[in-house]
Amino acid sequence: MEQRMDHAELIQRILSGESRAFGELVELYQHMVYTVCMRVLRNPEDAQEASQDAFVKAYRNLSGFSGSSKFSTWLYTIAYRSAISRARQRRTDTDHLDDLTHQPSAAGTGEALHKRDVRQYLNQALEKLTPEESTILSLHYLDEQSVEEIVTITGLSASNVKVRLFRSRKRLEAVLNKELNGEARSLLLNDA
Repeated sequence: MEQRMDHAELIQRILSGESRAFGELVELYQHMVYTVCMRVLRNPEDAQEASQDAFVKAYRNLSGFSGSSKFSTWLYTIAYRSAISRARQRRTDTDHLDDLTHQPSAAGTGEALHKRDVRQYLNQALEKLTPEESTILSLHYLDEQSVEEIVTITGLSASNVKVRLFRSRKRLEAVLNKELNGEARSLLLNDA
């Protein structure tokens, strides 16, 4: 509840013309907005542009934020839709989306891996999933969005989100097992 109150105050400051307050809001959410866009677009430049578009749209439509959902849900919905729009635009511009540049990871074993390594392997594995799978997993596990919030962001039904979360987790585990020679489960459990 305190977070909603802080956001309400911040939003009021922005709406009353305090530009520094919008900078605070961007600083709070820029990482996850970029992550959502990157999961969909898989290209840093496009993700950066979609993130900027999302913040511009959020600023322009801030007076329309009703507060009936969490601010982050509202903002991530804008980011997700901006990324989808950019992907569609890119598809029509280039007629394909095969600009993925994955590097195979050099698999190391268990004990020597640090949290940084875990994050690196997870990010590499997430890049090998479909944009929708990696977006849903990122929203749910990295940003701790509820199923209901993911429904709002993506426009999918709750049952569809649950099924996709289940299937995406299985695919993520399979990708990690392949990359890490079957050590994904121990890697993830050791980090928890």
